[in-house]
Amino acid sequence: MLTIGMDLTIETDRNGMVKKYKSKVADIQQDKLYIYYPLSVTDNKPAFLPSGSKVIISFISGDSNVFLFESKVLGMQKSAVTLVELYLPEEKYFNRVQRREHVRVIAGVNVVLDFPNSGQKFKSVTSDISAGGCAVIVPPDVKVQPAESGTIELSILMESGEQFQLTFTCEVIRIFTKNKLDLMSLKYIEPTPSEQQLLTRFCFERQLSDRKKGLYI
Repeated sequence: MLTIGMDLTIETDRNGMVKKYKSKVADIQQDKLYIYYPLSVTDNKPAFLPSGSKVIISFISGDSNVFLFESKVLGMQKSAVTLVELYLPEEKYFNRVQRREHVRVIAGVNVVLDFPNSGQKFKSVTSDISAGGCAVIVPPDVKVQPAESGTIELSILMESGEQFQLTFTCEVIRIFTKNKLDLMSLKYIEPTPSEQQLLTRFCFERQLSDRKKGLYI
């Protein structure tokens, strides 16, 4: 399930203070996982992970499922590049975060929408988003109908500071009102696997940020 080069998120909980780092898989050997030196997702500073530290590792699999597992730091391997050696449990101890096909999270993402049939092109922001679609706030002067097709451009900002621009063909699923806001539910049409994986990563980061600290070891 884990592969060399795969992106990882590493989380620590020291006296109730949760910190999050990013890294990649460098090597896998039986019950050991070797990763490149982790960097903070907020400021890119290197992590200090002493031997014996307990951590939670999370990753997005090739089929866009999100998994996490408990591990601990076994030490450092110093060669041309310093690697962190972690305990790797059997895959049966990996926990899938959510069984739904696409995790949907509350997030305000800037979007530009274009619906040629009705001549509507406008900027807005999402109220929630997933790897399969999103709900967008509809401005008062915009009139779009269910089943109408168009394009949506999303500006995705990751916790690492990386920014991505994604453009999809989309379809209006329904128009509805929630909390006194007019919203439009959209479905992405045929996004590529890499685009879906990027959106899954974005949603997973948001989901982890909202999780209660009781999850952590």
